[in-house]
Amino acid sequence: MNTELKSLFKRIKSACMKTGSFSNSVPVFGSGPVPSALMIVGEAPGREETREGLPFVGKAGKFLIAVLKEVFGKGREGFYITNVVKVWPTVETKRVKTRKPLKEEEEFFIPYLKKEIEIVAPKVIIAVGKTAFSALAPDKEFRPGEWSDYGGGILLMPVYHPSYLLRKQKTLPENTKRLKEALRKVRKKVS
Repeated sequence: MNTELKSLFKRIKSACMKTGSFSNSVPVFGSGPVPSALMIVGEAPGREETREGLPFVGKAGKFLIAVLKEVFGKGREGFYITNVVKVWPTVETKRVKTRKPLKEEEEFFIPYLKKEIEIVAPKVIIAVGKTAFSALAPDKEFRPGEWSDYGGGILLMPVYHPSYLLRKQKTLPENTKRLKEALRKVRKKVS
């Protein structure tokens, strides 16, 4: 692993332990080649990601990786994949459930994400879901499949989160087609 990333991950882990709301959390860090022309940023890890210590390994993640493999011809090892929030945002019920990250949680992790982006040095970032896009481009409207600008010469492509697509089974084929169209636009920029 890249030494700058190792150092960043140590700082994140230390900051989480010092922060009351994250002190019992297990951070899930990004993975993939560094540098990487393509960086994929989601909102936060879930149960499976926390268990395995990798982003996008649950049902929705597997769906996204399969679509990426179809479009790019390579799996998760071909991209740098991370999340805005590095810990699983949960709600305590009979069974721990995932919730949307709070604004304060996003704000806590955004400086670390910006440093991570600087280290990975992508040409394009795919913002997976509205939460990820809003964290990366807070003043811009979420328009899946349409180019946006992150800054510093980095392009930003927002797409719907795969968990959202999977919940909409009736429109899944059409929405998957749109996702592939957006990813093909990305492929042209990073090839």
